[in-house]
Amino acid sequence: MKRLRNALARVLVKIPDSLFDKLLVFLPSSRRNAVMHKRARARFHWYVGEKVGGFMVETDPGPVGPDEIIMKTAVLNKAEAPRQLDPDIYFEKAYRQLLDWLQLLERHSFNLRTLGSVLELGCGSARLIRHFRCLQGVRLVGTDVIPESVAWCQQNIPGVEFYVNDLTPPLKFAADSCVDLVYAASVFTHIPMETRDLWIQEMYRILRPGGFLLCDVLGRYHQQRMLGKEDREQLRKQGHFTLTAKDPKASLSTQLIGSWDVFMTRAEVLKAFGSRFQVLDYIPSTLDLLVLQKPR
Repeated sequence: MKRLRNALARVLVKIPDSLFDKLLVFLPSSRRNAVMHKRARARFHWYVGEKVGGFMVETDPGPVGPDEIIMKTAVLNKAEAPRQLDPDIYFEKAYRQLLDWLQLLERHSFNLRTLGSVLELGCGSARLIRHFRCLQGVRLVGTDVIPESVAWCQQNIPGVEFYVNDLTPPLKFAADSCVDLVYAASVFTHIPMETRDLWIQEMYRILRPGGFLLCDVLGRYHQQRMLGKEDREQLRKQGHFTLTAKDPKASLSTQLIGSWDVFMTRAEVLKAFGSRFQVLDYIPSTLDLLVLQKPR
């Protein structure tokens, strides 16, 4: 059975994206998400295995996070909630996102074989950090401001350290220059302007010289979806704009946890993050992705 699964994984990995998308059409709709999940997992493990060889170990991903945690951390509106709560989509998006990130980092001289520590700021249900457990000897840490999320992770995701953090730094468990890679998915999208620079400085503090920070911001896609014409004009004039949890235009996650949806212009993003980090790349997408490095 294991040999058959490995053979199937090799087939899924080698199918070009364009052909795979065409083949999906012939599958029953009830099976498509599961096949996409299996392919994403196979491609992630194949990539990691190619890079680190014997340092990779197969790990079970564990349970999907509870609906209430996912709703508070990864849902824009009620209409998309059923899709985000689908277990296959939950894992498929995680494997695909991590693979994209690792390939992107590799283009900037990131070496997976020398990775010693990873921190996920705003870990939620550990949708991402759990998959780094396939790397032997790497310290993995997740932190979140929601105690219920951290408690669930501590009980269900072994092999990772989890901590509750405050709304303002510092991260009490993290010493200076102790982490090789930090990523913050949908985190700076919710950090208010009053503490944004403090968190940028905190990421700088805990990263080792030459360490990488991956984070995303709300770009044009969400500006067009969530902001009115007057809001966008104010954003253009002052460089930033915030929706509070009481605003009906705010994301569902923001409304549920009482946080903020924070928008910044491209110039404001480069100014804020470029004040401490070298901006290696700034990729426009559904969420605009920043690739940052602490100077050596």
